[in-house]
Amino acid sequence: MRKHLTYEIVKRKVFKEEKWLIALRRHKKRSLKETTEAVALQTTSSPADIEGLLQAYLEQIRYHVLNGESVNIKGLGTFYPKVSSKMVDKAEEATVKNCVRSVTIGFRPCTELKESIKESGFTEFSPAKNANKKRR
Repeated sequence: MRKHLTYEIVKRKVFKEEKWLIALRRHKKRSLKETTEAVALQTTSSPADIEGLLQAYLEQIRYHVLNGESVNIKGLGTFYPKVSSKMVDKAEEATVKNCVRSVTIGFRPCTELKESIKESGFTEFSPAKNANKKRR
């Protein structure tokens, strides 16, 4: 089944000039419950079993990333700890307090996932067709 990304044409001001660009419309966020119910329909496991398994899997990802390790999920990508820091002039100034701007979790999609998204088709968002849907 081929998926399509929905986009809209958006106006932005750049240095007092109007510019136009294509922006992806994000659809609703899927909850863990909705996801486990969908997986249950494709397997012989119950939604509760799948949810328990996913919760344990996510806890393992959190544990390893918080311990400085990267976690690769074949077919999806790699989660890893990520730090953004600024440069200083002297080694003695290079401290966590002086340099670290933010710490977060990074995600690097696998090649197959990147290729799949590149091959997706596009559908233009039409407010008339989607009148009952919220706009961003």
